[in-house]
Amino acid sequence: MMAQSQSRGNSPVVTLLLFLAVFSFFFLQMAFNLKTRQDVAVSKIPEAADVAIVGGTAAALLTSLEAAENGAQVFLFPNGQELGEDASFLFQEGLAAALTPPQGELEIELTPELFGEYIGECGGWLSNPSLLESFKNASPVFYPQFKAFCGISLDYLPDPVLKPYLHLSSDLMGASVFKKQLLLHLNKSPVLVKREKVSEILFSPEGVLEALLVENSSGEIYPIYFKSVVLADGGYSGDLQRWHEHLPYKNMIILRPAQTGEGLKLAEKMGVDLAQMGFFGEKILLYNPIKAEYSVLPSGPWESTYFFNINGNLLNWSEASRENLFDFITQSPPAGVYMLVAGDKVYKEKALAYNSFFTRFEDLELLAEATDLTEITFLSGMRLTPPYYIAHLKAGIDYTLGGILTTPFGEVKRDGKIIEGLYAAGEIVGGLHGKAMLPGMPLSETLFFAKKTGEAAAKYAQR
Repeated sequence: MMAQSQSRGNSPVVTLLLFLAVFSFFFLQMAFNLKTRQDVAVSKIPEAADVAIVGGTAAALLTSLEAAENGAQVFLFPNGQELGEDASFLFQEGLAAALTPPQGELEIELTPELFGEYIGECGGWLSNPSLLESFKNASPVFYPQFKAFCGISLDYLPDPVLKPYLHLSSDLMGASVFKKQLLLHLNKSPVLVKREKVSEILFSPEGVLEALLVENSSGEIYPIYFKSVVLADGGYSGDLQRWHEHLPYKNMIILRPAQTGEGLKLAEKMGVDLAQMGFFGEKILLYNPIKAEYSVLPSGPWESTYFFNINGNLLNWSEASRENLFDFITQSPPAGVYMLVAGDKVYKEKALAYNSFFTRFEDLELLAEATDLTEITFLSGMRLTPPYYIAHLKAGIDYTLGGILTTPFGEVKRDGKIIEGLYAAGEIVGGLHGKAMLPGMPLSETLFFAKKTGEAAAKYAQR
């Protein structure tokens, strides 16, 4: 009886425990179902397209348009770059081409073969032969290709004797028109501009290009699937020190800091073949340290013009190569290298045309005091005629000649073999210029690779 009575006394407690257990089960189940529904709501449906173009350069935009014109579905990832950010630079450098109307009007017989020789000689014949041959053969198309795209005539040759290939425009607004046309064509095209940041190129276990790993503004990371990818975000002049640690940077200005080499870093992770990484485009700059302004020094040499530094080293412009001058500037003490114009009236007038950079002195003692020279014997012994005009000098870096090694169709190589589905276009490509570059080549190179690579990437994606 005692046991029976004790069992009945515990009954309400057992019932309560059972009720709580059942309630907890249903509560947890509802919470799980809610979380599952939320997960489904926020999970991304995988995106996919035929071709991805990485970069915001003119080469990226033109390659996107070319791929779309060849029937591909194209996603363009500016990857932090302003769209068309290098359009002004490209236009101002002019166009290098052969067999054009301006040449014909001046009776210049510049064949593609001769144009190829100009390129080879300028670069020390270090160009990739297949790239140079293909570029040379395509050169007659560059002029009509550019004119048809934006309606601008590159109608004169500034130096037809020494540079019969270099075309410039008399249109003062040409650079802005070029950029506007790039953006106008892009807006009218089916190319979809994506704002995600590209962090990696993904391949399948079999080594087939599969996707880009991207990150959105909310920090979410996910893949977008493609059949081919084109790297076209320009060179690496903004990241030059990473590749050229030996360079003395104290008297240098990086003229294109937006060229951060992000695409090159993506390629480097995969161990792709690189070419001509030791070379870059140099400019000599007149510099105003008070306003922190600079201007490219006109081509020379000027008569009665010298370069000196506060250590008392002197260089005669008429006896110096551009390489000599670049080394002289970069090896001089910080902010202690100058250009001196004296004696010749014509070149004094040239200096006056850049009066915001030159300072006039009536005697050498005042000049020495202003430039912190402790010894002026090396100047006074030259018997220069006053007045003297001096300007600060800097070395500028604008174009990187090295980059990814490709075929003439922009196909990227690793260990000498093509990585199927991976392409590169524009300044990110190395191998065309050798150790130096002709004026007008950046725009021509952009047109060349955009046409070849855009078409090849689209055809590969649609196989």
